[in-house]
Amino acid sequence: MEVVIVRYGEVALKGRLRKRFEDILVGNIRRVMKRERLTGKIEREWGRIYIHPANKAKKIAERVAKVFGVVSTSLATRCSADINEIAKLSVKVVEDMDFNSFAVRARRAGEHNFTSMDVAREAGKAIKEITGAKVNLNNPDVEIYVEVRDENAYIYTEIFRGYGGLPVGTQDRVFAIGELAAWYALRRGCDVDVDSQEVADAILPYACYRSVGVHSLQGRSKEKLISAFELGYPAIFSPIMAHELPDYLEILKARKMPVFMPLLPFTHREVEEKRKELFP
Repeated sequence: MEVVIVRYGEVALKGRLRKRFEDILVGNIRRVMKRERLTGKIEREWGRIYIHPANKAKKIAERVAKVFGVVSTSLATRCSADINEIAKLSVKVVEDMDFNSFAVRARRAGEHNFTSMDVAREAGKAIKEITGAKVNLNNPDVEIYVEVRDENAYIYTEIFRGYGGLPVGTQDRVFAIGELAAWYALRRGCDVDVDSQEVADAILPYACYRSVGVHSLQGRSKEKLISAFELGYPAIFSPIMAHELPDYLEILKARKMPVFMPLLPFTHREVEEKRKELFP
């Protein structure tokens, strides 16, 4: 049975707010899947979200990885937490793959009568017998991952990395100037309103199709920042870069709310590369 494993990071650090954050994250995933016509049943366990795909399984894994709050996803095959079943399924997962060396990476949570090392050894032995490939723990052609959690085991060969951060909607709504500043605000869990419809359209998928308001501000970034001070948001995300900061000092002294400048550490080239990556 195929299942998408969804791993999340910072959400788990929020103590008593954890359930609320998880609820928002699951809601954002549902909204993205519905809007992009991806279907599947979502289940939750401690520290994990599982999606049982009804269509486009790999696409679901790739897309959900890019939902803020998600650290990574994998498209896995599930079996019972029986070491013999795990070994058999490990062989089946790789039987159509072409490789000369491999490594089994196993981890385990819950009570079992075997260790993670036992899992890696038995699965590796079965794969080696069938394929003839060599074990190479340092630089393998393929890595087989086995996660054993309570009564189930999940086997996969790919990890789709996400952006991490916090689920959109867990923090206050803020105002952002430009698509990159808005992207970083979203990554910090903020709902956003922005300075143009063009920016709103560009960031909508990253906002998980949540509401994005528009205040059409005129002028360059400096004039937009001055105008944004009058809008009454609890914070503003601005695209100010390090070489521009001296020109903004007097304006920033007049602020009545925090102004976040997520592009400050980056060079112009790095900013343009990030823009091309996120908004091709």
